[in-house]
Amino acid sequence: MTESSSDSIFATRLREAREKQGLSQAELAQRAELQPSAIAHFEANRRKPSFENVRRLAKALDVSSDYLLGVQAAVAFRNEEKLTKGDRDYVQGLIDKLAGAGKK
Repeated sequence: MTESSSDSIFATRLREAREKQGLSQAELAQRAELQPSAIAHFEANRRKPSFENVRRLAKALDVSSDYLLGVQAAVAFRNEEKLTKGDRDYVQGLIDKLAGAGKK
């Protein structure tokens, strides 16, 4: 993957994640404690975010930094990405419980 394609993946995924949540650029900026113009620059691929800003945006959008950056992360099971945050938390709790049971 070239630098320009990874940059455009970030811009595209940022916009898609924001729109999926029904947020304006200004609303996302407020959640992420950034300037609205920064969101516009990132989505237009005119500026690159710092690592801290990627972290803030991922947290504000409830997605992983890896997702925004286009990094292929290990998926625990098929269709994991279709689960809500609540469902993912529930499944993680089950995994944690099962992992703890194996220690006894």
